[in-house]
Amino acid sequence: MNGPSRFQTELNEAITENRARRRFETGQTDRLLLQARQNLWELLLFLLFSMAALAWQQTNLHQQFSEEFRQLLGMPLPATLLSLALGVYLFTAVIQVLVRQSHDTSLAMRSFHLVFRSVFYLFYSFSGVLAEHFAFVFASGLALYGLEQASLWLRLSRPAEDQPELVREP
Repeated sequence: MNGPSRFQTELNEAITENRARRRFETGQTDRLLLQARQNLWELLLFLLFSMAALAWQQTNLHQQFSEEFRQLLGMPLPATLLSLALGVYLFTAVIQVLVRQSHDTSLAMRSFHLVFRSVFYLFYSFSGVLAEHFAFVFASGLALYGLEQASLWLRLSRPAEDQPELVREP
């Protein structure tokens, strides 16, 4: 025998490919776990901001400004328009998460969504109706974080063969 047999060559190639695939899968898993951790940190920040909003829910931000500044700002938005805007945002965020889940693309929402979810407290406070709408803003934020986290964990629990981007072409 001059060199390795055909069987040994195929076995070595299979082992090499298996090692490369394992490294790739581990990298994907690490990335998904990092996204899940980042999502939990954003949830913590949202909860802290929610606690602050709860403490100041009776405060009308519009009344806190001087008369000249209020004239510059104009009238606060009605609560129905704010609720409509929050509903539209909620709908689009759910669609984004579901589309990313169905196409197996990156599931993490960008961190600017933390700002979007939290700024509704300021909008409602500026309108003077935060006390009546606090639960809606809080529940919608928690629901979106829960949906994102569930999507990430579903992705992590799926076997590698079900994830097309993890299966390498021969």
